[in-house]
Amino acid sequence: MAMLDPELRLHLQEVAEQDAPARRRSSPSGHRSGVAARVRRHTLRRLMVADVIGLAFAAFVGPLIVSAVSVNPDSAAARSARIYTFDLAMIPVFIAVFAFYGLYRGTTRRISMSVFSDLRNIVHALMISGFAYAVVAYSVHRVLGTGVEEVTVAKIAAMCLVAVVLVPLARVVAFGLVQRASDGSVPVIVVGTGKLAQTVASHLRAHSAVQFVGFVDDNPVGRSDVIGELDELPELCRQYHVARVVVCFSRTHPERTTEMLKTLTGQVGVSIVPRYYELITGRSHVEDLSGLPMLDIAPASLSAGSRFLKRTFDIAVSSLVLLLVSPAIAVLAALIKATSAGPVFFRQIRTGRDEAPFSMMKFRTMYHDAESRRHELEHLNEMDGPLFKVREDPRVTRVGRFLRKTSLDEIPQLINVWRGDMSLVGPRPFVVAEAMEIEGWARKRFEARPGMTGLWQVSGRNELSHLELCRLDYLYVASWSFWWDMQILWQTPATVFRGRGAS
Repeated sequence: MAMLDPELRLHLQEVAEQDAPARRRSSPSGHRSGVAARVRRHTLRRLMVADVIGLAFAAFVGPLIVSAVSVNPDSAAARSARIYTFDLAMIPVFIAVFAFYGLYRGTTRRISMSVFSDLRNIVHALMISGFAYAVVAYSVHRVLGTGVEEVTVAKIAAMCLVAVVLVPLARVVAFGLVQRASDGSVPVIVVGTGKLAQTVASHLRAHSAVQFVGFVDDNPVGRSDVIGELDELPELCRQYHVARVVVCFSRTHPERTTEMLKTLTGQVGVSIVPRYYELITGRSHVEDLSGLPMLDIAPASLSAGSRFLKRTFDIAVSSLVLLLVSPAIAVLAALIKATSAGPVFFRQIRTGRDEAPFSMMKFRTMYHDAESRRHELEHLNEMDGPLFKVREDPRVTRVGRFLRKTSLDEIPQLINVWRGDMSLVGPRPFVVAEAMEIEGWARKRFEARPGMTGLWQVSGRNELSHLELCRLDYLYVASWSFWWDMQILWQTPATVFRGRGAS
């Protein structure tokens, strides 16, 4: 058996022993099906309750907004009670449309619960629901001749627009409660022990909603955390109540692995990391060729139109955020100036789009002589390749340590975004010396402006190796989409809040 972490192994074995009588009283497949069904019902209830709550608040807030800005006496807030009652009565219609759009399917098939992946369907479902609401209100008024005069297109639209914000927020809370109710962990086994399997395992260990159980492999590379061979996989899934198996490359014959996985599908969730995964993004799609699935590789799409859309978004958002945070910028500048000698801002030459150098701005977090002292700390560098990073760097000031931990030191980069040196989302901005050492396929990163955040930020920041950073930058530039930018921006606040990879 394995060299599994002793505390984790003890915990998992205790759970297995406590449930042993139940396993003996029922068949293995029945036990797993029962657990999956209970989890599925629990998750679905949480999601449906969250949607009802979000819609109920939207039904109240939406008409109030219309009443506040309208001069029509029929839209007065005093007359909103009847429309609110009608709004509540229409919520089942919204829930039915949500179900039609698949918003309650597949929740237990995900390793990580994310609201963003459903956001597009939520918006579409609200649009169709709003249209259905208008049809029902018009039909009731025509048939009964009374009762819903207060319902207007403006109030229906306002309700749906507010719901675009409140329903996802309610789902965020619901997902958090689901994870907390299940002890915040989904047991996962990884098939394979190679380099990719180790990378997948490191991501699983870093995820708060996942409990990495161990590796399964017939010919393991090393023995760390290996809990068994492929023949033992069904029994291991029962023993540790595994919810999902992630299949990476292994030296076991693919036909044998396929036969084993066929016995698990439908009982335990199975995820497969495909070969040439570096070329596959969310924009890739599966095409069926007479029963043979073929995976399309999305082409690079940084066209002139894409660049214009991305740049327009950067200017609009950076201008708005700079305006909103200007008081905070003044306060932080005063703190930096009062606690250490030197300028408020730190400027450093970085390599931008088409390898053009630019001066990147940050709040100064180190003492003024930090650069001249770098050679003293070369032996403490924790990064590979040309990157340089020292945890607990003695050159960092007390205020600077707080700014780095919270990523507030990066706020001045909004000025770089506004000027066109950077983008809100993009490859990591390397210093010139680091950029000069990037070769081959990794140089595709220079086709895009570097970003304040990016795949490197939401995937681990300083925990990633230099090669992994280059791979993520290549993947981002080669398969860019505006929706992908929105997803990265959505994930960034949570990453910053957790302080993952920050130093």
